[in-house]
Amino acid sequence: MIILLLITLSFILLYLIYPFWLILNSEIQQEDENECAEIEQVSLIYLSQNGEDFLENKINFLLKELSAFRQSELLVIDDNSTDKSQEILNSFNNDIRVILKSKQKGIPHSMNLGVQEAKYKYIVFCDQRQRLSNDSIRQLVAPLKNKQVGAVSACISQLDNKRNFSILRAHENFIKSCEGNTGNLIGVYGPLYAVKKECYAVIPDYIILDDLYLTLKILRTHQVWFIKECQITEEDTNRLYNYQRTKRYLKGFLQLIIENELINQLTKTQITMLFWHKYLRLFIPVLLFIGYASFGFLSIGNTEHLIVFLLITAIGIISIQLHALNLKFILIVCMQINLLYLCAISELFFIDYCYRKLIIKVINYRF
Repeated sequence: MIILLLITLSFILLYLIYPFWLILNSEIQQEDENECAEIEQVSLIYLSQNGEDFLENKINFLLKELSAFRQSELLVIDDNSTDKSQEILNSFNNDIRVILKSKQKGIPHSMNLGVQEAKYKYIVFCDQRQRLSNDSIRQLVAPLKNKQVGAVSACISQLDNKRNFSILRAHENFIKSCEGNTGNLIGVYGPLYAVKKECYAVIPDYIILDDLYLTLKILRTHQVWFIKECQITEEDTNRLYNYQRTKRYLKGFLQLIIENELINQLTKTQITMLFWHKYLRLFIPVLLFIGYASFGFLSIGNTEHLIVFLLITAIGIISIQLHALNLKFILIVCMQINLLYLCAISELFFIDYCYRKLIIKVINYRF
């Protein structure tokens, strides 16, 4: 039991010291002296799908942002919307370029199509839902003047539209800021980032985490930076504590592991950062659960241990209940996140595995 506790604490400590290791290995970002001219041409690819509630305001905002450039275009890729999106898009006449897909094929397909149709070599990807800070597009593309930089990510604010604070988002932003200072940001924020067209790699339609996949492709030859001044504001931080979202991320992480060629092309430092940032934390909820279950088994017949076990159980139950009240104390958030990942890991590795085994047995029996 003591050995298991030490292993769990070691994993937690190792995960927490990651940003401090980054600080020790960070480099000061500098502008390329050979490219001091301002970027004047930008293609902004707006990914839309059933976004009638956001389209008009967001497109008007983006058109205003693009007016800062000598030449620009706003290219909307609509992934077969079934609401009133098409009517809203048609109302903008010639101010935007619109591609309406006859079948819904997902974000990677829309991105590939947008890059294929883009006129200019500096490209910005933008989602439909989030609110952006003023002058964010100009600030975002500015670092692309540097020959070493292939992509630049904006920053998702730790405050949502309702001014709710997210501890999880603040921690993630701290890590990304530290990674960005090394030039090796492990994963741009999907809602808003810029990329050089020459650095873009076609994303397979089946890829779940398209933003992370593209980042890893770019890191083979170029740096990826993080601009915290470009703020993206989410509608609600509760989206971070969503089980389906957690399961989707987990599936995406596992999918990238299968892409051996993708990871093998990274440097040893980048591979270390990828697994330290994205994968190490997946072991923590499993180890915590094993420790919890083991402690519960050992507490049988020991009153003091049983009281502690019941207290831990009560904290877990209360944290789930407090989630509905939108309370975000750090202990509650840590408990929620670990429970979400534990459930997702259990479903993907055990329930799905047993289900597949059962199906195979049935097929073999019948045929």
